Amino acid sequence: MTAVLQPGTHDMLFGLIRLAGLCAALPVGAIREVVPCPARLEPFPAARADVLGALELRGEVIPVIDLSCALNGTAAERGAVQAQDPSIIVILSHEQHVFAVQADGIVGVMPLTTREISPLNHTGTQTECRLFSRTFRVETHNGVVLDPAAIAELPGMVTATGRSARKDDARQIDEPILVFTIAGLRLALPASCVDASLPRADLLPTPTETDLWIAQREYKGAEIPVIDTFRLLGHGTLPAARRSGASIVVRTQLPASPPSEWAEPFGLVALLIDSVDDIGRFAARCFAPLLQDAITGAGLARGLLDTAEGACLLLDAEKIAAHEGLRNLGVIRNQPETATIAATARRAAGDGVATQAAEKPFLVFSVAGQRFSTPLEMVEEILLAETAILPMPPGENGMIGLFTSRGHCVPLLDLTHVLGDVATRNGPYIIVTRSDHPQGLRRAGYRVDALHSVDRKVLQDVAGKTETGTADRPRTTPPGLPGPTIRLNDGHACTVLDLAGAAERLLNLAAIEVPQPMAQ
Repeated sequence: MTAVLQPGTHDMLFGLIRLAGLCAALPVGAIREVVPCPARLEPFPAARADVLGALELRGEVIPVIDLSCALNGTAAERGAVQAQDPSIIVILSHEQHVFAVQADGIVGVMPLTTREISPLNHTGTQTECRLFSRTFRVETHNGVVLDPAAIAELPGMVTATGRSARKDDARQIDEPILVFTIAGLRLALPASCVDASLPRADLLPTPTETDLWIAQREYKGAEIPVIDTFRLLGHGTLPAARRSGASIVVRTQLPASPPSEWAEPFGLVALLIDSVDDIGRFAARCFAPLLQDAITGAGLARGLLDTAEGACLLLDAEKIAAHEGLRNLGVIRNQPETATIAATARRAAGDGVATQAAEKPFLVFSVAGQRFSTPLEMVEEILLAETAILPMPPGENGMIGLFTSRGHCVPLLDLTHVLGDVATRNGPYIIVTRSDHPQGLRRAGYRVDALHSVDRKVLQDVAGKTETGTADRPRTTPPGLPGPTIRLNDGHACTVLDLAGAAERLLNLAAIEVPQPMAQ
């Protein structure tokens, strides 16, 4: 099922701006463009004193109004609200009317529904009251909802005539566009795949990082994946130490096999950005298509978009939503552990199973500075690496040596075959894992750098439950996705490794007769 919204469904998406000391929401469909505030406006004859002048933009003369007095009324006269120096001009359109509003800055975009919007009852009869007949509160933002139609209908208000109302109509791109910046690269994204934009915040650590998934952040009561936007576009990677930033939350298509309990028709991921710079509609003459096969990093782009601040790369909403990596990550929701325990308790009570069965002991250890865990039931013993090890020529099956444990010959496996280059072959400890098999108990060993603790925790399956996933044997995850996790006492997520299952995959049991590896 596609996650790209159909035409008209972005009507509930609002652009948030700072205006006269308030946070004001405007329908994204009414925002035509955002431009920097010039040093001076052109003189413009108008009956209203709050029409400050006009802005000349690509051959159009657009009147600019200061809404601070109209919004705040006598409160502004009393000095109750202190507006900042305006830094941007927001160009709005309503039917054939085009006009502009001075504002202090862009906050972002946010979907607003009837749950977040509350009507206001004005006792006065002034026309200005209709400018903000509703208020909203969502996430960390609250403010007023502005009505562009009411602005256009203010007494004595003068507006320009929109291009769509003239015979020399210049065709526009058929949806609002968000323009944003990441590490100096200017990009644009159609609103059809945007769920919201989020302000700058500290990012949360991931259970384990993949090429795309570099962090998490809270959104709508859960933690969703934060994507390396540079990596997504094929422009390299963002600095590894980056742990804060703004985000654009985009809707993705669902993977071929979404989690069974997934109810939404789309997934959600957050693209890491620096700031939202512009929101609006652009004429078709501002767009130049790219020959994608000839340009590196243009696989997800439609072309170049010319804005008031210069050219930017316009991304393709359908390709973003259909990207396989984003589709897999889009159905990951990392809930706080308290919520997971409560949900587990409710399921256990419904099945007549004891609630305590939701928790299992896990051994927490570290490799190359990163913490991992494995179910304690799969651990036979822990040895110092000083034990005698017979080196073996490294091969594709990952066995790098043999040692004895409790009278059995045990293969020592290369953890780099499980974790990649981050792993070590020279750790001071050996974790000996065990698993039952029709031919008997099987064992294997892995060298690790440090041992930390044994914690009783609830297994968190970040990619959704499967029929074969249990705390005793974490499931096999789709390629490119991290495995199940536990939430440690310090609040960080820790990947749960199926070391016994990894041993079974690494060792070709049919060809290598070692009676102590593991199965199932």
